[in-house]
Amino acid sequence: MIEVNGYWNPDKKAAPRNHTLILSLNSFCNNAARSIHNIVSPTVLISHPHGRNEIGINKERLWKSLLGNALNPNVFSILVVGYEEKTTGAFVEELRKMSRKKVESVLVLNGGTLNAIHEGSSKAAALVQESSEYQREPIPISEFSLGLKCGSSDATSGIASNPALGKAVDRMISLNGTAIFSETTEIIGAEHILAKRGINSSVSRAIMEAAKRNEDLAISLGVDLIGTNPVPDNIKGGISTIEEKSIASIMKSGSSPIRGVLDYATPPPDKGLYFMDSPSAATEVITALTAAGSSVILFTTGSGNPVGSPVAPVMKITGNPNSVVTMKDHIDVDVSEIISKGKSIDFGGEKIFNALLKVLSGKLTKSEILHHDEFSPIPVGL
Repeated sequence: MIEVNGYWNPDKKAAPRNHTLILSLNSFCNNAARSIHNIVSPTVLISHPHGRNEIGINKERLWKSLLGNALNPNVFSILVVGYEEKTTGAFVEELRKMSRKKVESVLVLNGGTLNAIHEGSSKAAALVQESSEYQREPIPISEFSLGLKCGSSDATSGIASNPALGKAVDRMISLNGTAIFSETTEIIGAEHILAKRGINSSVSRAIMEAAKRNEDLAISLGVDLIGTNPVPDNIKGGISTIEEKSIASIMKSGSSPIRGVLDYATPPPDKGLYFMDSPSAATEVITALTAAGSSVILFTTGSGNPVGSPVAPVMKITGNPNSVVTMKDHIDVDVSEIISKGKSIDFGGEKIFNALLKVLSGKLTKSEILHHDEFSPIPVGL
């Protein structure tokens, strides 16, 4: 059994961080939430330009994203900054039904922004002090859930970083851990390969159907995926076709059986490897993965992608020898020796896994140090 020094949060879920979250429910509250975050340290902030008059899938995904990220294992307590009483009360009530975490709230409409900042800062300070009492202790790595992402991909992604990550993921799954990968447009052209790894015909069929839905949606919108994926920086990096990009993309999931297909931002029902049907843009995917309970994001990148998360450490992994130099401020794990020195994929997988153990035990990632806390809660479409 492999153990790391992590936290048990109030919901008895394993976490590498113990954050107090300042959560803005809508754009009217961002100023107050940001000010509270700046005054009270350490806290993490979720703000966004939404929360008023969304309907349909937009409203559903916004609520699911905000709720899921508040429930993320790394969040130990939450200050909800809302505008008016009805929506804020409903959100806080649902959160308290689903979690044992300490939840406080303030209203901007109940006295204005300055009053909300004053009241919220006092409440946030008390939450931070309470969360600080939690201590790290040995926890089996099987208790953690990983989110998998690739972005700004190039030819080195399929040759080095993605297959190396796949090896690390296989090891995590062999230890009874959990991992989620997504990006549905990034499996098109390779969905039949993934489908063979479904644990049963129902899972295999769901993988194929997810890819087909995305293709059909693109056609209905008059979009040719062949003309938009790969994107220009992918092509510059040596990726020529959507099939080539997809085959490289799915390598990061390793070779373990796929236990199920999850809806957007939905936590897995059990341990193991899962695929999430989601859009493919980096910030949107990470937001969905953290809403689904991923406590660490492992993110492979070719040319270098700086995107992070407000609630989870994001580990950047590259197999590109040039990016190790030009984007060194953003790269956490360098597996470029697979290309430059002929090291094995197994070597890269071991390096990623060992780096993961350190992050789970408290080592900060570059995205955390540089305050990359991008958040996008209502993606619609591809």
